[in-house]
Amino acid sequence: MKKIIFISVCIIILNVNCNQKGNKQEENQPKDSTEFVTSATIPAICQSCGMPLSDDMYGTNKDGSINEEYCKYCFENGHFTNPDITMEEMINICVEYMTEDGKMTEEEARKIIKNSLPTLKRWEVK
Repeated sequence: MKKIIFISVCIIILNVNCNQKGNKQEENQPKDSTEFVTSATIPAICQSCGMPLSDDMYGTNKDGSINEEYCKYCFENGHFTNPDITMEEMINICVEYMTEDGKMTEEEARKIIKNSLPTLKRWEVK
């Protein structure tokens, strides 16, 4: 579970850092509104923990088929593996691992996680 959280946190940080670059035009970004980023250029991430989804990391549906939204650590046989965890509990777990090496303060980590987790499907307010 530690590795999953750590990887999830890395993905969240990466996403936040990319979003903080602002409106600066970069070489690989679309040059006008007629060019679009395709799903092939954006890595799939677990919509619960933010972990990158490679072929062997996908969760499974009730019928045994691959679930393309969640990783195998969060979703198995059509159910969340930890169905009762709250977003606040997930935030606290992520903050603990993000601050473990001392490269980030708890305040910084909490801000990043609180801004990122709600954007994932599992945590979206409906």
